[in-house]
Amino acid sequence: MDNHFDVIVLGTGLTESITAAALSKAGFKVAHIDPNPYYGGDEASLSLDELVQWVDHYKEDNHSVTHYGEVPPHARQYSVSLAPSVIPSIGPFISSLIASGVSRYGSFKLLGRVVIYDGGILKDVPQSKDDIFQSTAMSLLEKRRVTRFLMFAAGEFENSKELHGQENSPLLDFLHGIFLLSEATARAITYALGYCYFISETTLPTLHRIRAYLKASGRYGPSSFLVGYYGGSGEIAQGFCRAAAVRGGVYILGQSVTRISSVDPAGPESPVLTSDIPRFAVEVDDFPDRLHCRCLISSTTLLPGHLRTVADVIRPSISSCGSPRLFAMARCIAIVDGPIALPLDTKDSGVSDASDSSLLVFPPGSLNGGSAISAVHVMTAGSGTMSAPSGKGILYISMPLPTNSIHSAEVLLRPYLSAVLLLFRAEQQQKTLIWSTFYIQELASCTTSTSDSLVGLLAVPPLSPHTTQGVDEAAIIAEATFRKAVSSLNGEIKETNQGCEQNVFWPLLTEMEEGEGNVMQW
Repeated sequence: MDNHFDVIVLGTGLTESITAAALSKAGFKVAHIDPNPYYGGDEASLSLDELVQWVDHYKEDNHSVTHYGEVPPHARQYSVSLAPSVIPSIGPFISSLIASGVSRYGSFKLLGRVVIYDGGILKDVPQSKDDIFQSTAMSLLEKRRVTRFLMFAAGEFENSKELHGQENSPLLDFLHGIFLLSEATARAITYALGYCYFISETTLPTLHRIRAYLKASGRYGPSSFLVGYYGGSGEIAQGFCRAAAVRGGVYILGQSVTRISSVDPAGPESPVLTSDIPRFAVEVDDFPDRLHCRCLISSTTLLPGHLRTVADVIRPSISSCGSPRLFAMARCIAIVDGPIALPLDTKDSGVSDASDSSLLVFPPGSLNGGSAISAVHVMTAGSGTMSAPSGKGILYISMPLPTNSIHSAEVLLRPYLSAVLLLFRAEQQQKTLIWSTFYIQELASCTTSTSDSLVGLLAVPPLSPHTTQGVDEAAIIAEATFRKAVSSLNGEIKETNQGCEQNVFWPLLTEMEEGEGNVMQW
């Protein structure tokens, strides 16, 4: 194998995989390495027996991990996500999916329902004017106020009189004070339309997100969001890796990088037959020769500590809710016996969607024994997205932690798991818990880049854990990484054999077969 590359990428997480695919399509020679035997890194989609192995390995470094139950039969038929999320129907990520052609490698469906836990029952969150006027839970005056707010949020509100001086106030205060919304309606908008995690989250960034989601509604159907089949983001990351491999990318899985060093341009290891002088040498387990590259891109979690301080860390250009920087996420994955369809609120909007892909939001303080400061998201998945065998379901429970918690993930999340199972029992949908795990996912902090950053050494942060915004941040960071990588490769802007410039993030759709780039598999 030729051991000289333009770019070496460490980690096959979603951001790294998008970047690798874009660089390969732009004509650069790419090697992509991951110490795991599977694609996706910390965002992987795993079969249930692979998940059990992952939990056992995770326990070695994190003793608060717990799991219960026996692995059920047909464990290979499960596809469980380590980073459950939804895809906004309009945004940077869906644009990358289509423009790259990776949408052809996967299948997607609309997110079924978004519901909020209120007083022990589930209430559907209105996503459009039709939903509002069909609802029997709001008075006519409240419906008019909500409609006025949605029209405001969908428009150009930046210079409006309503927003003036309120940009940094909590969204809940803004909704109460300016639009006179009731407490229940304001909480529904804040936590299940703006998807805030904390009560203190500010108005302007949340309005930006609400506007994006309102515009996304109707592109593919009534929901603003899509969900991917076979576990979501991990399967999609594999699709981007496939796109890179098709364009000549070299993949090395299940092998750890043992050493990374700078290369002396005058040394004997520099290529003799080319003017492309490598900047880095990478040593990989069981590889007799070093791999060389001019640009090294790595997940911050895989980059050795001594290189993190000299790497150019790529930052997202959008704010995650205007919320405090998260320290960790408490997570629970639960396998239940029986298909999952959230109980309907028959007194409300008359929604009849029985999709097994839904999002349930617990606002802060809504559950006895639960968190008083964090909103908790519960995503459901089942056979409708090929994530579980027929008659089985998966619950993903996530709680953001702004600081280190003295409690284990099980103590934090067990009340929410019990509440969801109780909701099913109340609707005579008895669900037996087959297997479950609780763990704390610590979020790696990114060291601020210094003026002494090594040229060509780029670091990307882990995928944002935000349920609705994470994948868009991944696409934005991937494009910024792509452009910096191209710039570091001696600033070359040359033509590829397809005739597109190397600084174009994705080739023009016209270069593909007609209609190829705009296909979404349903």
